[in-house]
Amino acid sequence: MNKKLIIIFCAIIAASLIAACIVYFAGSGSGTGSDVNNLPPGVSLVQTPEQDEAEFPPGFPDPEEHFIKLPDTENLAEGKTAESGEATEAFVPANAVDGELTSYWESKGLPADITIDLAGSYTIQTVAVRLNPAPIWEPRTQTFEVLVSTDGSSYTTVAPSERHQFDPDTGNIVRIDFEPAEARFVRLHFTEKSSGRSNGAQAAEIQVYE
Repeated sequence: MNKKLIIIFCAIIAASLIAACIVYFAGSGSGTGSDVNNLPPGVSLVQTPEQDEAEFPPGFPDPEEHFIKLPDTENLAEGKTAESGEATEAFVPANAVDGELTSYWESKGLPADITIDLAGSYTIQTVAVRLNPAPIWEPRTQTFEVLVSTDGSSYTTVAPSERHQFDPDTGNIVRIDFEPAEARFVRLHFTEKSSGRSNGAQAAEIQVYE
């Protein structure tokens, strides 16, 4: 008999708890108006804007507004094969064509080459070299030239060696335009870098456009 009473007693307590929870949460949903009137000093509610995709609210600057613009056409280098000399630890050449700005290639010292096989012949006219745009990647320069080849053995310079400025304020992007040239292989030859954090050339992405 005592065991039955205990079971009944526990059932009553459980039912009471469930009922209390239902009342509490139902009240929370309907009491939103009174909660607004009882906000702490200095706290206000902002209505969520209706939108179908991520957007910057009015008054908030777009961090990419001042990025160097790139062609709207396909990046021919993404996902292709990239090769270089010795790389620093895990910063292999494949990182420069993986479509991710958070990974990067870094050579072990200078001078250094990185070559991308486009897996087909294209008439190209723009190459972009990108670093991570995060501010921790402070402004720096890298000196390099761009060469192309149709057979992988004989290369022609399409953009002569020049010191290029990378700046996170403009997306850490260097865009190089040149006269249209037929190419299957694109090679960048680096000779200098101003940043003292490492001794090698660096590229988060190397992008190639027709």
